[in-house]
Amino acid sequence: MGKHGKAEDKVYQLICSNPGLNTYQISKLLKMSGGNVRNALSNLHKKGLILFKFEKSSSRVKKKCFAVKISRLLPTTLKKEIKSFLKINNQKS
Repeated sequence: MGKHGKAEDKVYQLICSNPGLNTYQISKLLKMSGGNVRNALSNLHKKGLILFKFEKSSSRVKKKCFAVKISRLLPTTLKKEIKSFLKINNQKS
């Protein structure tokens, strides 16, 4: 995997374990430049793996990052199969 892939992996893992971090916090924790972090965040967002929530405090706007729940990443047909399976198993109990 290329350099950008490794940066994305590190950023994604950090966001998964620490939801709500902003770009500055991520760059400090991972000792990466802000540009590299912004690029990784942009790529992760385009892939649908993270979401941004904007929070205005005083005159600044912070972009907080959150990992997308796994259920949103699954195909609709698979979600329906899982629901059906769980429903059947709950009725047996």
